[in-house]
Amino acid sequence: MHRNHFLKVILLTAIPISLAACTMLQPEEPAKSPLRVEYTQWWGDYTLLVAQEKGIFEKYGVEVEPVYYEIFSKTYPDLAAGQIDGALIAVGDTININRNAPMKVVAVYDNGGNDAVIAGPEIDSVQDLNGKTIGLQLGSQYELTVVKMLQSAGMSMNDVNIVALDPEAALGALQSGKVQAASTWEPYSSEALSKGYKIIYPQEQLYLFPDLIVFSQSVMDERPEDIRAFLKAWFEAVDYRLQNPEETRAIAAAYLGMSIEEVLPDDNLKLLTLGDNKALFNLQEEDSIYSTTRITLDYLISIGSLAQQIDPLKLLDPSYLP
Repeated sequence: MHRNHFLKVILLTAIPISLAACTMLQPEEPAKSPLRVEYTQWWGDYTLLVAQEKGIFEKYGVEVEPVYYEIFSKTYPDLAAGQIDGALIAVGDTININRNAPMKVVAVYDNGGNDAVIAGPEIDSVQDLNGKTIGLQLGSQYELTVVKMLQSAGMSMNDVNIVALDPEAALGALQSGKVQAASTWEPYSSEALSKGYKIIYPQEQLYLFPDLIVFSQSVMDERPEDIRAFLKAWFEAVDYRLQNPEETRAIAAAYLGMSIEEVLPDDNLKLLTLGDNKALFNLQEEDSIYSTTRITLDYLISIGSLAQQIDPLKLLDPSYLP
């Protein structure tokens, strides 16, 4: 065989082996970490657990890790710092976090239910709170519940003493005498009622703070298809929940380490479907999520929690809805 021809044969034979070796040496793409999403002891949040437990996230090809927070407000710094990717929070919370790290609202998942002011048996009316101490989450949209309560009786925040209090701690603060009234929500309001305390406001349903699915802007930029898959799974899980409320209770109880009896449905809370979201994100609707956001923005500016207006159109992004 001619020497040059012999070398060509060797080289041609070696090329596939070299290519195979190169392929084998190429590092594998790192597996994507699961989307870490916050939830709390809240009836609306349990959609996250249903989607996880029933394999609906997996069905749409997105891995999710539910992250439980016993104290709701501890979500805020973790979301801003990127310790979690997303959260199930209200619009005012989102606005406050957005000051430190850009956020995006991709859906509205419940109507917020009834925020309530709980008081002891010695308080018979809002007027009885004159000069008394009320606990609430300061610098937040939840102050608005107390403001509206006092206005209903011709009073203002100057007529009462205000102290900082997490909603989860309302019952303990009432029992210790630290406060005579406290702003809270379910299931903590029902727990207080079972101990002899009562709701003095609102006397009727007052839906001020719809709850939102929020992701950090950085996660959305890096993983847009995962966000879309998350929402497809979420709304399928909502439909499943509406048909299977008792199974939802069982799933939530297992995650929370509670008995099914301790997981109380919230009859005042409306779980929102994909169709509801289409309506809420319609700018022409009077009660759209844009209108609610504007009300909250104005209030946060009025109390000095927010320095300047932000554009709701930059915060709310329905383009990821299925």
